[in-house]
Amino acid sequence: MEDKMVKGNVLVIGNSGVGKSTLINAVLGKDAAKKAVTGRGIKGTTLELEIYENDGISFRLIDTIGFEPGFFKERKAINAVRKWSKDSTRAGKEDTRVNVIWFCVDGTSSKLFPKAIDSMMNATSIWKNVPIVVVITKSYSEPEREDNKQMIRDAFAVRKKYADRLNDIIPVVAEPYTLREGIYAPPEGITELIELTNRLLPEGFKAAEQDVKNYNLIRKRALSQTVISVATLAGITVGGVTLPFADAMILTPTETLEIESIAKIWDIKKNEQSKALLDTIVDVGTVGAAGKLLAGSLKTIPVINVGAAVVNAFIAGSIVFALGEGASYIFEQIYMGKKSLSDTEWVRKILEEKLTKSFLEGLTKALKNLPENADKKQILEMILKVFG
Repeated sequence: MEDKMVKGNVLVIGNSGVGKSTLINAVLGKDAAKKAVTGRGIKGTTLELEIYENDGISFRLIDTIGFEPGFFKERKAINAVRKWSKDSTRAGKEDTRVNVIWFCVDGTSSKLFPKAIDSMMNATSIWKNVPIVVVITKSYSEPEREDNKQMIRDAFAVRKKYADRLNDIIPVVAEPYTLREGIYAPPEGITELIELTNRLLPEGFKAAEQDVKNYNLIRKRALSQTVISVATLAGITVGGVTLPFADAMILTPTETLEIESIAKIWDIKKNEQSKALLDTIVDVGTVGAAGKLLAGSLKTIPVINVGAAVVNAFIAGSIVFALGEGASYIFEQIYMGKKSLSDTEWVRKILEEKLTKSFLEGLTKALKNLPENADKKQILEMILKVFG
């Protein structure tokens, strides 16, 4: 995709605290997201509007910062959006017009949906024919998603002039969210939102299907890495015990959640075949050849001046990290059609390579440099440095 391509504009609107910044980072990437050059008729409104883009995708995101509950605060944001709209329309340039609107509503505050939608409709009333996508942020509860979608449909249905503009409702989790220690909601809905938004852009703005797929490949890798980091931290917590780390089975629940979460990112559907594959991945890292080799070899690693709990935490976290990296690579190959769910022997080979000689060498070297009484954050940073 060319860097200087004409891009569409997506207006991102929602109350403060709804998670717009996290959503924008998930869609564009924390490093790739950047404030676009302003001056397209938005002079005087930069405190209320920020524009972000990534060279790899066909649209930029216009963030309405400062959109908060309360008449005067809300009015300030609404006026900023309207001023930007009028100034952009006067400019007469295609790449300054709003093409899609994301209404962001907080999935943990579903009672506020009708009021939030009223405010956003008021703010965006000047764009009469622009399609609307409602993004349910922080959509951690799967059982509640259908109920939340229905509430939003009902809210639009009673506002008849807007009902036809509701194109879709996408629940998202922009980054892993810890529900309780060791249990988290994985990222969801991000690549689906990107694909839908590209389809809604006018001809001449939308990217080719393959370009979107290539971009989403990068996003899926990044989202997988966020899961691996969270799971590794959980493994560090589980492994931080004073007993000798001789049984990788204690990590099975942590590894299972990690692998299931990564599988979801790579669109691996739940069925008997995928369950068998996931079981194979866990088995290799626990009771399989790699797991047994690890359990035996870890006893022989000499460690000086480091507490047993720190050593165990580092080893446990490293195993979870390596298994997550291997699972992400495996699922990517399946997603791209290069491998199949039934190719379990290849899966075993990949994981055994991840968890044998070079892994043990890295562990041994890192443990020599591990700070005495290192905390969980320091251990995680060391693991990412050594194995990442």
